[in-house]
Amino acid sequence: MPDPLRDLIPPRHQPLLAPPWVALFSAWLGLLMVVASLVLPFLPGSRQPRYEIEHLIPYSPADRFLPFVVYLSPLALTIGSAVLWQMRKEPRPLTAALAAQRTQAIVGIALTLFGTAIVYIWVATHRT
Repeated sequence: MPDPLRDLIPPRHQPLLAPPWVALFSAWLGLLMVVASLVLPFLPGSRQPRYEIEHLIPYSPADRFLPFVVYLSPLALTIGSAVLWQMRKEPRPLTAALAAQRTQAIVGIALTLFGTAIVYIWVATHRT
């Protein structure tokens, strides 16, 4: 028996997929995060943090670089997660192109988490 209400229910829309460069950008951001997290420990840190906070002396290079790394990590995680989230309703198995994009997003997320762990462990162990 046909359902008369079936025509009134709008069909569910498939989420639009991100362009391929977004997944590649996620992987590169993850790599940039790892490189930045490895550079951070080698930058000269603050010798007199109280004077820096009171603006009596300029901030150290490590203190100027730390916000870049801290804000880069959620950006890279968000972009990689968005690529994966948009693929959630694609029919399985994925095409070769979508599988490559998924791999790039996963690699970007993994590299970002690794770089973030380096930064937070370094900050936690080098308090003044």
